[in-house]
Amino acid sequence: MQHWSRRFVMKSLGAAVLLAGHPAAIGLSRRAMPVGKQTATFIEHNDLPWALETRRGQFGFGPITPVSHFFVRNNLPMPPPSVTDEGDHWSFQVSGCAEAGSLTLADLKGMNVQTIANVVQCSGNGRAFFPHHPSGSQWGVGGAGCALWTGVRVADIFERFGGVVDAPAFLTATGGEQLPEGIARDAVVVERSVPIEKGLRDCLLVWEMNGAPLPAVHGGPLRLIVPGYFGVNNVKWVRQLGATGQQSTAKIQQSGYRLRAQGVTGGPQHPSMWRMPVKSWLNGPGADDQPVLAGSATLYGVAFSGERGISAVEVSSDAGDSWQVAKLVGPDLGPNAWRTFSLQTTLDTGIHRFVSRATDTEGAQQPEQTQDNQRGYGHNGWGDHGLTITAVKTLPERELIATAERASVVPATPVQTPPVLVLSDQALAGKAIFDNQAQPGCGVCHSLAASDARGAVGPNLDTLKPGLAQLRNAITQGVGAMPAYGGQLSPVEIDALAAYVFEASQ
Repeated sequence: MQHWSRRFVMKSLGAAVLLAGHPAAIGLSRRAMPVGKQTATFIEHNDLPWALETRRGQFGFGPITPVSHFFVRNNLPMPPPSVTDEGDHWSFQVSGCAEAGSLTLADLKGMNVQTIANVVQCSGNGRAFFPHHPSGSQWGVGGAGCALWTGVRVADIFERFGGVVDAPAFLTATGGEQLPEGIARDAVVVERSVPIEKGLRDCLLVWEMNGAPLPAVHGGPLRLIVPGYFGVNNVKWVRQLGATGQQSTAKIQQSGYRLRAQGVTGGPQHPSMWRMPVKSWLNGPGADDQPVLAGSATLYGVAFSGERGISAVEVSSDAGDSWQVAKLVGPDLGPNAWRTFSLQTTLDTGIHRFVSRATDTEGAQQPEQTQDNQRGYGHNGWGDHGLTITAVKTLPERELIATAERASVVPATPVQTPPVLVLSDQALAGKAIFDNQAQPGCGVCHSLAASDARGAVGPNLDTLKPGLAQLRNAITQGVGAMPAYGGQLSPVEIDALAAYVFEASQ
């Protein structure tokens, strides 16, 4: 075996890896985008499970986000089409009522149907702005969207079974994702609990999104909507719905999605990611580094506050030293929808930065700085959400493409050179931990080509390309469904494992 310490070389073309003298296949292809989604609309953080962030410049002036532009964040891979295509035959169990039983989607469609407007936002939306670079997908502003959701109230479903009994404290919903073998159910199952008062007052089981059947990638045929709460509570592919005395014992409830200080492992003693605080940001013009013409311009963005709605939005061009009141645009669709806003301004040539600040109907005002926390959750600070606009005298001309000439040229097939992966000594030690030592095994959940790992639960590490600091934190404390390995691995082993994943995924 031949290797070079402290060097990492990866040649990008080809389909083989030479690692420690052992060749292995490396997957370079990416999955096709979900039905109805276009690559240009999104920043792809991960493809298994899907994590697609709407590009800032893809949001419009209107209050409803098209399904084609709605972000995607799945905690586990989607159920296969053979499951999600059940349509009206989809069934779920109901418990915690005077009677227990099950209903189908067809049964729900015969009940009292309602439609609400509601923002769904990933708990990690804005994570990219935290200076300590928390592990997880680096969402900017596009991990949120506002849609019309059609379905039946949870309270009406429970009443159909005689109403809740035994004074339950929580509404608990369980997703229908397929769970991997060899891992304890509670370690990976998507099962969330919210206060029962919230569940009976506001929550819906829905099967339509913006007037069309709920797409599978968004939880179709049936998902829970918890108005005003962060996205993780809006369980997809619902198979169980219960009124329970205690919160779910699943990791995603007990320790995941808990707001805590840096360096602290999450637990039931920490606040759960439930209600979304007041927040706003500008989406245009000039997002995604697109220059705009100097002169008159209309700034536009979105603002929301879970369960409360928005009373006012202000915009500043001088980092908050002074503010101008923005105009709320379009209809008020309710306390859990977002309001779009706009402000007329004049842009001189040069670079400008604008920030927005929202106030909700209970007087809570968006802060300049957010609450620092270990996982990068709930960022609502206006200081980090600013929009930078480059104004120019003349917009650059679009390149003219000679379509006929281009179509007549047959590109030469490039010669593929097998890539060579050369790891440091530390990373080689980490590979042994990844492949054989860590329990549960890293490859059970994660995909990593260098180890020929094709896990179906955790992110594809070749796609995610996490940083060293992110890896150390995730390995030590756990993240999402991933358990903490700090108790079974020494600091030296943790550093080695982090080094291997870092080098192998870059």
